[in-house]
Amino acid sequence: MLDALDITEEEAAGLSELAALDLATARRFSERAMAVEDPDVGNGLARTAQRAARSYRQTLALKVRLRRELSEQAREYPRKRNTAAIARRKTDVRVAVTRVAWAEREAYEGPEDEREEFFDDLMDGLAVYLSARAAQETFEQSPLDEEVVALCADLGLPEARARGWRDLPDPPAEASDEPFDGDDALDPGWRASG
Repeated sequence: MLDALDITEEEAAGLSELAALDLATARRFSERAMAVEDPDVGNGLARTAQRAARSYRQTLALKVRLRRELSEQAREYPRKRNTAAIARRKTDVRVAVTRVAWAEREAYEGPEDEREEFFDDLMDGLAVYLSARAAQETFEQSPLDEEVVALCADLGLPEARARGWRDLPDPPAEASDEPFDGDDALDPGWRASG
């Protein structure tokens, strides 16, 4: 973020080093000015100490101003997110969670229409929760398996099955060929690589 204000990390560290040197110089020349007997020499040393102290104050003021401007800029211009990475991650998570949901549907012991309703409810919940999770700033950067487990937990799906999603079969094409939230369709032949 420092590059937005045309200052590198090294330059920012240099400001801290400069402030430390100015403070040490001001102290050293102040001590020397108080220790000398000759008023002209003491006056010269005191002026040097004052200049170093002034430089120190200006450096601190600059650091405070930079910090404030960086904070303001961070509020005004949030981190740009990679929309392609978000879309890929949404697809990967959707495929994984759909496998878990289908396995739960297959294990469901009720009548067929209840099994279908159960699966449809899970898919509706998946769309809602996935949209909310994708809005989080770290979504596309967090490990895929963690996202799958977290989303399955949101949907009430068992953690053990969520952790084993890679070993679960894909649902049949007719069960998963509809887009969930209008941004991309689930390709039943696609396998997540995450």
